[in-house]
Amino acid sequence: TFNSRTYLQPQLNKACKKTDKRANGDVNPKDFILFGKEDFKVVHTWKDNTGEKSYIEDMAFPTLNFPSDHGILATIVEPITPTSNA
Repeated sequence: TFNSRTYLQPQLNKACKKTDKRANGDVNPKDFILFGKEDFKVVHTWKDNTGEKSYIEDMAFPTLNFPSDHGILATIVEPITPTSNA
């Protein structure tokens, strides 16, 4: 996730040129989904910064099509049924 802003956004202290977004932006991973591996299994995981269930690497957002400055991280999990030890 880039934390830099365009010059049209209200946080001017975070604004930078498009060519400087990698150097000046906050690109640290922050999104985690935590669960016990004995409790759930992952069916499918994806990230989205387009609103169309796809992710474009190195794209600055928000955009006109994706007005959030936060990407989406989604995971489908299924509960694991405990096995009987009888």
